[in-house]
Amino acid sequence: MSCRKPTSEFDTTLTQRAVLLPQHVGQRFRINRYPVGEALAPWAEFHWIVEWDLLDNDLHTQRVMPYPNANLAFEAGQTAIHGPSRGLFTRQLRGRGRVHGVRFKCGGLRPWIDCSMSTLSDTQVSPLYCLPHSADITEVEENILNLKDHRDAVAYVERLLSTQIPSIDPLVERLDNAVQAVQRDSSITRVPALQELLDLDERALQRCFSNYLGVTPKWLIQRARIHDALQSLAVDAETPLAHLALRLGFFDQAHFNRCFRQHTGQSPQQYRQALHLMHGA
Repeated sequence: MSCRKPTSEFDTTLTQRAVLLPQHVGQRFRINRYPVGEALAPWAEFHWIVEWDLLDNDLHTQRVMPYPNANLAFEAGQTAIHGPSRGLFTRQLRGRGRVHGVRFKCGGLRPWIDCSMSTLSDTQVSPLYCLPHSADITEVEENILNLKDHRDAVAYVERLLSTQIPSIDPLVERLDNAVQAVQRDSSITRVPALQELLDLDERALQRCFSNYLGVTPKWLIQRARIHDALQSLAVDAETPLAHLALRLGFFDQAHFNRCFRQHTGQSPQQYRQALHLMHGA
């Protein structure tokens, strides 16, 4: 299986749209991404590997506003399937560590499990949904995390997961394409646009999202537009927040402020000030 290095486009998108205070990437920790092989492509997007090596007395707290995807993350003593997170993901990094993750397509985990994705929202479950039930998780963690070459680790995970692949579900591709359209197109700000993309009425769309994604259509659109806001604030310190709010489809700046705070825990102005302090440090 081929294993290509991550692209600069991915690095830019990831750091400016999901990682809060993205200047920490490359300084406090490293992120690499690798494509999945053909066997996993109908359900998963890519492998991601996060590594850090800090001084013993150094503690770094990193916050991430995740995409609406489920992940299988291999980490020493903490391997789990992470359902879609509707809040912030906060992680403290200390010493030396590594996490190897597989990000599923939106809806891509549903064929692997025996329950609705809504039951996995904001929670973690056993990795054995995706692994052979006879697998020794501790041994699997050691085998993956002790491989120095990322390509070897990716190949190992691919072989492991390929033994458990479910039947193809064509709805996964439709849903994932619709979610990507929402993430790419900042003009999509209302649920009827999603209904049109998927050719579903409102009730069917809600049921489909609950079963396959574990989030609501309204939440998905708001999260995508807040991701757009994080990216804009990271690269543009001059645009008035009222103008940014209108460009992203919010009723006014007050509405933008409420949604931004709901997703990030702070106001757009507070986040812009934190970015400014980082640039000046």
